[in-house]
Amino acid sequence: MPDKKVLVIDDEPAIHKLLQTILEHEGFQIMGLEERRETREAVTSRRPDVIILDIMMPEVDGFQILKMLKEDEETRDIPVLVLTVRSLKEDREKAMALGADLYMTKPFQPSELVEAVRSLAGV
Repeated sequence: MPDKKVLVIDDEPAIHKLLQTILEHEGFQIMGLEERRETREAVTSRRPDVIILDIMMPEVDGFQILKMLKEDEETRDIPVLVLTVRSLKEDREKAMALGADLYMTKPFQPSELVEAVRSLAGV
């Protein structure tokens, strides 16, 4: 499998570690980014193949990050998987309307996550 890069944007270190363990085992290169204001710069400089984005973060919520990514010409084509504890229909609809490619809730099945990331990465 080609070495595809996955950028994880989540403020929980335990989630970073879990996703890293699961996805590196499948051959993905994982890059972490705790939610920060310089998200756009990090995304454009790292050029991930897929972004995994949490919605609930303290400084800037994931909806704002998703909106910014999808409105920017340099980042709009990067597939985004929203991975969050928010399971309301309204949250799913909002994320999809803002341009998310997939929406999954925590807790998740590792096999489903791997399948989703593979699909988004085109492998």
